[in-house]
Amino acid sequence: MSETRIPNAAGTRFVQVATLDGLRPGEFRRIAVEGHALVLARDGAAVYAFQSTCPHEMADLAQGRIDDGCLICPRHLATFRLSDGAVSTGWKNVAPLKLYPVRIDGNEITVDAAAVARNPPAGKRQVWDLSR
Repeated sequence: MSETRIPNAAGTRFVQVATLDGLRPGEFRRIAVEGHALVLARDGAAVYAFQSTCPHEMADLAQGRIDDGCLICPRHLATFRLSDGAVSTGWKNVAPLKLYPVRIDGNEITVDAAAVARNPPAGKRQVWDLSR
């Protein structure tokens, strides 16, 4: 899908990633926002964007499921609250899930690319310049 930029408040840069009628309730979709892999998920009328791999064992979260406002990891069954990314009790050493702002404007689903750049899903990207 081509990137469509939506005018926003300072510090945000929403880009179109999907259409609402193209993402059925209960469906997960892998997307890329400026080269970063994310997952888009729809739970009823709500749409969420989050890092594509589990912060614990790097499981593919597009294979997860949503139950009662929480994402359930397909590998180890830890849950992450989709309101704030917090991991379920008992997983002390697991980082919270990285969530990204989503807007629905008519039929367009947009994600804040500036938020993704500020807090990339896999940490800060390093680009190697071997030309020197």
